[in-house]
Amino acid sequence: MKTFLKTTALTTFAVLANMHAAHAFSPTQAYTDIVSVVQETSFATRQRAPILKSNAKIGIARLDHGRLIAAPISEVHEWDSLNARTQHKFAVISPGAVLNNIPAIPMNGKDSLNKLDEIRMTASDLRMDYVLVYGMGEDAQWGSFAGQSMMETGLIADTGTLSPRADTKALLVNTYTGQIYGTLTIDQTTASIGELTDKVQALITELAA
Repeated sequence: MKTFLKTTALTTFAVLANMHAAHAFSPTQAYTDIVSVVQETSFATRQRAPILKSNAKIGIARLDHGRLIAAPISEVHEWDSLNARTQHKFAVISPGAVLNNIPAIPMNGKDSLNKLDEIRMTASDLRMDYVLVYGMGEDAQWGSFAGQSMMETGLIADTGTLSPRADTKALLVNTYTGQIYGTLTIDQTTASIGELTDKVQALITELAA
């Protein structure tokens, strides 16, 4: 940042020097102009584009012991309500849709461990830009998700980010990169997850701003 400011200041000073070459030059005014330009440039640099695409399609994946299951109807109603409350489209991913991305395993063979990757691949097939994956109990432990440590999930989180334990935990993930945009938790496992959908709405609104 210091190098950037120095470079900007030197460049601006050179421009101002050329502008004032034909008439009386005021060092004080030049300094004021430089500060103004640097401040405006610095402010523009801080502006960020929305993280979430507008009108994006977001898949909902309900986990149980690391596996995708059909979301209970009461939860489906809660997710459907988000379609009326945000500009994004939410759609629950059915277990049947994942079948195309599950490897053939012989009888008594060992099941694959990359369930989250299979869900993301399915979301890609369904043209979903993001996936909200959520689970309860054993799927929402400290430093882990879906029964796996965060390092084993294949997902990408900011360095030093902790994954807390909760009754219910949800991750908003980029379908194609695996980047985690947010971790949401609630301390209840009741049939209604209205509190979680409210938090998802707030997160989506912030990321799309």
